[in-house]
Amino acid sequence: MGYDEKFFKKSANKKAMYMWMITAIILSLAYTVELMKGDRTPQYYITFMILCWVPFFLGVVFLLVKGIDTTWYKETVAIGYGVFYAFTVLTSDTNLTFAYIFPVVCMLMLYKDRALFLRVSVLNVLLIVASFISRSMGRAGNISMAEFEIQLGVIVLSYIAYILSIDHLSKSDGAMLNAVKDNLDHVVKTIEQVKTASTSVVDGVTVVRELSDENIEGADNVVRSMEGLNSSNMVLSDKTSSSLDMTKTIDIQLSNVAGLISDVVILTDGSVEHARASLSQLEDVVKSTTEMAELSAEVDKILKDFKEEFEKVKAETGLITGITSQTNLLALNASIEAARAGEAGKGFAVVADEIRNLSMGTKNSSDSIMGALNHLEETSEKMTESIIKTMELIRLNLEKITQVNESVTRITEDSAQIGNNIQVIDSAMKEVENSNKNLVDNMNQVEEVMKLMTAGIEDADETTKVMRSKYEETYNSVNAIEKVVGGLIEELGTGGFMSIKDITEGMYVNIAVDNKYDGNTYRTTVSEVTDGGIVVEIPTLEEKQLEVVKGKIYYLQVIVDNQVYNWDAVQISVRRDGKYKVLVDGNPAVVNRRKYRRIPLVCACNISSEMSDQTYEGKMVNISANGFAFSTRAADINNAKGMKVSVQVKDFPVLGERMLVGQVIRVSDNGGEFIVGCRMLEDNMDIYNYVEKKSKTQ
Repeated sequence: MGYDEKFFKKSANKKAMYMWMITAIILSLAYTVELMKGDRTPQYYITFMILCWVPFFLGVVFLLVKGIDTTWYKETVAIGYGVFYAFTVLTSDTNLTFAYIFPVVCMLMLYKDRALFLRVSVLNVLLIVASFISRSMGRAGNISMAEFEIQLGVIVLSYIAYILSIDHLSKSDGAMLNAVKDNLDHVVKTIEQVKTASTSVVDGVTVVRELSDENIEGADNVVRSMEGLNSSNMVLSDKTSSSLDMTKTIDIQLSNVAGLISDVVILTDGSVEHARASLSQLEDVVKSTTEMAELSAEVDKILKDFKEEFEKVKAETGLITGITSQTNLLALNASIEAARAGEAGKGFAVVADEIRNLSMGTKNSSDSIMGALNHLEETSEKMTESIIKTMELIRLNLEKITQVNESVTRITEDSAQIGNNIQVIDSAMKEVENSNKNLVDNMNQVEEVMKLMTAGIEDADETTKVMRSKYEETYNSVNAIEKVVGGLIEELGTGGFMSIKDITEGMYVNIAVDNKYDGNTYRTTVSEVTDGGIVVEIPTLEEKQLEVVKGKIYYLQVIVDNQVYNWDAVQISVRRDGKYKVLVDGNPAVVNRRKYRRIPLVCACNISSEMSDQTYEGKMVNISANGFAFSTRAADINNAKGMKVSVQVKDFPVLGERMLVGQVIRVSDNGGEFIVGCRMLEDNMDIYNYVEKKSKTQ
């Protein structure tokens, strides 16, 4: 516990009061016994009690009015108890009353006041001398010179001892205080170094913790990726085995297809030969059909000639019929003339009859010939029609056969081409068969490699899990270190080594109207540091200005790096320039800032820093309620450690148009891409709620 002057003043006053009260009680009891024995009169007893207790209670009232830590209570004790002591010494007939002073005077040693002891010792000596003179002049209780000398010597020696003790204690305390002061100066310097080192350690631990967070997150991602890869690898292995089985099946089917292709090649060769033979036979058919067509044409011509000749025969037959009719007529005329001639004409009549008979026979023959010719004409006409139809059919057949000939020719050519293509396919199938055999071999090798990969992935998965556990152990160790260092910083704050001197311009300030930094907290920033306080910009709460009431007590909270300084009972006044002056008393209570959950955040962002007017493009990496990290390829950012940066995050509704402002605590180069970790100058509860909500849904 640190030195508190008020506490020790209170303690000294209380102890002196208690000793005064105990002494008064003991003496009151003693004199009460004497009163009961009849050794004291009631008047004396009442006066004794009044002088004993009234100064004591006046001293108590004085403490209540002036405060228990007042420095004037020792004078009250000296005067009040001195009056009582003077009464007892001057009125008592016993030789022991001179010793009543020692209990209370010994308590005055608590104050280490040499001047007070000198005054008390002089008055005490004067009282002893006055008591001796009074007794010498006839007062009851005579005292011898030897007793007087003893009393006076005891009193003087006691006060000399008191004063020498006070001098010794003062010199000893002074020497010790100087030594303590020298040591304290050294300790303060050391503590300042420790404080600086602790702040650096906290910053370093914060960086390590954030990196541990990111490493754990990365390890989790790797574990998840490895698990996914392992699962995918198992699927791939299954697919590879299935592909290998299918490849073997394909190899078998290719062998079968190759055999079928060989058969098809043989059949195609036979088909080509048959097509060629059919083409030759078709050519013979075409040739025969052509000859038939030519013969049909000749038959048609012969029929035409026959018809012409037939018409001529018919005409001649008709002529013969006419001649026969004329001959028959002539025979009739000859018979008539022979009948007229009588006997002379009998012979002629016979000739005429024969001629008539011949004419009739000729006529009958002519009629038969005409009938036959008519029948032949009909037959010829039918034959001509049939031949014409046959010619037409032959012509049509010839056209069709010609088309078939062309088709067969094409078929033959196509068959030959198909045969060539099938030969090519056969060669290709053989190559495919060979390739498939190689593929089967390769798939077997792939299967072996997949088994090795699976084993390697399982090992990597186990290794990653072990690494993750080590990251967790590192994280826990970092938390333990941070807790210890944070506790050390808080102890330094309690020990008074944190002060208003640690505050600089631009730090964030919270001012509360009560002892709860919640909804009634006004936020602002430090604009100036003065003796015994700070000057801040106008504190506002949602654009509502803080109303300062004279004499009202406020509570101050300042965020200093990674710590929070808390002052209770600060006073605020408004300056002429409108700024607020905050007066602080004593050292702050220091607490290490809380750690918040961190989650990944993938958003584009624009970065600006105090070292340059240029704006850089980047992307967010992660975020928490009091810190964030982003990446950029701007090389200038590599020198930004310790500087303030402002980040405008795109497509992040929690912030809207507000900027993230933070101090760079780490920069790591990842192959030209710089990952920058920042500590925010104040905690953001909106981001805290967002992170907590996201963490529960993940």
